[in-house]
Amino acid sequence: MKARLAPLLLSLAMTATVFAAWPINDECPVDQKPARPIYRVKTAEGFVAFCCTDCMQKFARSPGSFKVTKKEVAK
Repeated sequence: MKARLAPLLLSLAMTATVFAAWPINDECPVDQKPARPIYRVKTAEGFVAFCCTDCMQKFARSPGSFKVTKKEVAK
């Protein structure tokens, strides 16, 4: 029983970490293309996702130049 509990707890912890780092946007703030969660940068408001590494680097150089449109949360 104990041998099965450790991997289960580890997988639950990893899942919680992935969702906590989920991006606040659905659209790339640089190119306005669909954002991919794999390309993301942490900001004061949360993680911002981008469509590619080029956009991610452009944003990192000048974050104030781009408007991040937050996705709406369903209630």
